[in-house]
Amino acid sequence: MNPDEIIKHNLLAEPLSLDALKLARGIYNTHISLDEEFEMEIKIPIFYKLLNLQPSEASINYIQDLLEELNEPLAIRNFEFNKEKTQLKFVQFCCYKIGNESIKIELSEEYLHAQREYMLDCFLF
Repeated sequence: MNPDEIIKHNLLAEPLSLDALKLARGIYNTHISLDEEFEMEIKIPIFYKLLNLQPSEASINYIQDLLEELNEPLAIRNFEFNKEKTQLKFVQFCCYKIGNESIKIELSEEYLHAQREYMLDCFLF
């Protein structure tokens, strides 16, 4: 076996909820539709529609809970990204900021790379 060969693992500590998966895929598809921009601003009503929620403070809190669920860090051993190797790397799905009318999201390029190259339990592609 080649020492540089990537061995894929299940990296999620526990499976994501169905709504978290739906949210992640919606964010990822927005990223794709915006010519793979990592920074995006998505209007809050789009989240309501995606998750079948009614506009309310409780719904905003629920969306935030889902984003936090997605941001549970993945621990990846022997992570290589942009020609840099790290023995142990923790990556998160995104950074986000909830505003009055939209949510600014910066999708993690490292996370997407980890999905493609290191995860058996990938859920975006």
